[in-house]
Amino acid sequence: MRLFQHYHNRKYHNVVRREFWDFELSVWLHMVGRSLISIFIPVLIIKSGFPLWAVLFYYILMNLFDVPLNFVARRFILSYGARLAIILATLAGIIYFINFGWLSGGGYAVIIVLAFLDAVYDAFYWVGHLYLFFESSQEPEQAGQNTGTLESVRSLAGMLGPGIGAIILLFGNQGPLLAASSIFFALSILPLLRLRHIKDKPRPTGVTVRQFFSTLREKRDYLSLGFSNLHWPVENILWPLFIFSLYGTLRSIAWVAIIVSIGKIIFSYVAGTVTKKSGDTLIVVGSTAIVLIWVARLLYPHDIFYYASILLTGFFAIMIDIPIESNIVERARLKDSLLASTVRNATTMIPQFLIFSLLAILVQVFKVSFLVAIGSLIMLIVINRLFLVWMKRENHGTV
Repeated sequence: MRLFQHYHNRKYHNVVRREFWDFELSVWLHMVGRSLISIFIPVLIIKSGFPLWAVLFYYILMNLFDVPLNFVARRFILSYGARLAIILATLAGIIYFINFGWLSGGGYAVIIVLAFLDAVYDAFYWVGHLYLFFESSQEPEQAGQNTGTLESVRSLAGMLGPGIGAIILLFGNQGPLLAASSIFFALSILPLLRLRHIKDKPRPTGVTVRQFFSTLREKRDYLSLGFSNLHWPVENILWPLFIFSLYGTLRSIAWVAIIVSIGKIIFSYVAGTVTKKSGDTLIVVGSTAIVLIWVARLLYPHDIFYYASILLTGFFAIMIDIPIESNIVERARLKDSLLASTVRNATTMIPQFLIFSLLAILVQVFKVSFLVAIGSLIMLIVINRLFLVWMKRENHGTV
């Protein structure tokens, strides 16, 4: 696999090359299984008889559990390796799907269990997965290309999942959907069992979180990631829920999923062409465009535009996400790859915990969340514009 070339050596070149294709296959199967159901989780909670507040409660708990579990996952990887962490996360995901089937009869106790299992899955899978990716990105100047390639691999799986999940729900119920996700997760473990030569157990570097954030570059990158993840749950969780609240049918969400699949097909090529050179400007342009889309959604409500805007936002979100991730990848190995993967995943959870906690005490959930999304993107523009000005004042342009 091209993303992991630095693991290749003369003695094990052919073996390791084959094993990384196995790892890529595992990632692809895993992403298909997750994307089958991820967009439908909030709606399925409501369809099980719970109010909107229960969805907010679920995500509050999930993110609350997730943040400390990222550091537990880090300790686990130091002791047992990233491969075992990914396998453990996948098993937690399968148990999560099994328990989801009991949601309608289990009350809030099942929601608490689901939130915990989802947090275990997210922390262990993404800390392990991102660590391997960070370690594989040997050349800093290739960070944009490598991140774009990884996004293309994820998009390839994401193309299929939402559309297939929509078809299953339109012609069946959540049972087959949960079963299909569980099967893909189980299959994703098999390629991992074949891996024998991947160096997935890092050596402690002694870098602390305070030392990690000692430079302005890291502060900018992770602050940008945090603000982008204030927008992410609004666009990917609350906006589909808003559409569901308008039309009240699974068909309305199925169309959202189909549009997401089409968008990923179209934008997968864009993902591989974003470069570091244009990254900072793309963040500003993409954020500005999405702000305008949100303003249009609020001022000019129209059924067709509600759906068309999902496609537009997907395109401009790529312009934000890949440059931010590329900046993080470029610096990860200079600091501590495992700590970078831990902090990176925790940074995505903290803003989501804050926004769902805020919305849980408000009445106008959707309108406030939309305004928060606009505000977070404006802050993203400000941060990156200030950083661009600072870069121009520095002769070497680095921290």
